[in-house]
Amino acid sequence: MTDVEDVKYEIQNIVLSVTYKDTELDLEKLAGLLEGARYDPEVFPGIAYQSFEPTASFLIFASGKMNCVGAKSMEDAKNAIEKLTKKLKDSDIDIDDNPEVKVQNMVASFDFGRDFDLEMIARNFRNTEYEPEVFPGLVFRLDDPKAVILLFVSGKGVCAGAKSEEDIQRAAEKITEVIE
Repeated sequence: MTDVEDVKYEIQNIVLSVTYKDTELDLEKLAGLLEGARYDPEVFPGIAYQSFEPTASFLIFASGKMNCVGAKSMEDAKNAIEKLTKKLKDSDIDIDDNPEVKVQNMVASFDFGRDFDLEMIARNFRNTEYEPEVFPGLVFRLDDPKAVILLFVSGKGVCAGAKSEEDIQRAAEKITEVIE
């Protein structure tokens, strides 16, 4: 857990797109090279592969594009991508050493260290949705940073849609400011 003033947060998941430019991958061959890889083109057009140390999961497509999910830090995500890239290159697959990597989404859990009156917040802020009979959390949409925060009565929350750890920190600060 990391502190932003009085708000604790922890990154739970990072989703990245990875692109090896001008690359066509032979998924049949690749599935045979990656231990534990799952490839069933009748069911899904890509390879599902999980790496350990650091933990991350990949969906690998013939186009040279991949999705990387499950890392809990940018450092772990980058290390998992570097490790997979090295494994592919060591298997004589012709790919670029430095793929284009782009963060698509970061998800973090928050602990604001206090309870929230979700009814009051919903009445006072137009960029919220609160239907307790459908879902116990309040949905708070921020424009800057562009993120969605789920707030719960307990003072806990979830941030989704952030593109960086700085976005997560700014979202925590903004929610704290607005609700004070």
